[in-house]
Amino acid sequence: MDLLKRIKDRAPEYDSRYFDMILNFTIEQGSGMGRTSEEERWKQGKYFSTRYEMYMYASLLGLKKDYNLPIAAGTNKKKFIEIKSWQPYDVADYVIMGVLAKSDIDFNELENMQEEDVEKKITGLKSLLEGYANGGFDIIRSKMDEEESFFLNDNCFLDLLDE
Repeated sequence: MDLLKRIKDRAPEYDSRYFDMILNFTIEQGSGMGRTSEEERWKQGKYFSTRYEMYMYASLLGLKKDYNLPIAAGTNKKKFIEIKSWQPYDVADYVIMGVLAKSDIDFNELENMQEEDVEKKITGLKSLLEGYANGGFDIIRSKMDEEESFFLNDNCFLDLLDE
């Protein structure tokens, strides 16, 4: 069983209420998706080239602050691309490692589980990732509500990690 591959084949979701906020900080998507230069991103005043980059950031923020806010059942959600397509790959791997560290999975036990139980654990990891990302998005939203000018600073997302 290749656990990491199976995790990366998943496309996590997020609460659709954060869609506009995500777009405020990312480059407009389209035919040039993922190919925007640093200069173009700077001119548009954006911090992230793609939406999944902001998702990675929100996940790391939620993990760092230990803020897991599960997405409630029945919530309107939007899906990102599969984790295996996220770049830089090292950052995607750090996100997965953080989620694995926060999970209650016994990796020795996992080897002997039935396939349907393994699938439940992987689905649980995806939900855990979504909860930490949702927590990160909630932190960003709260900061915007408290102090909108905070995000005019070039280092705002680094500063938010340090708060």
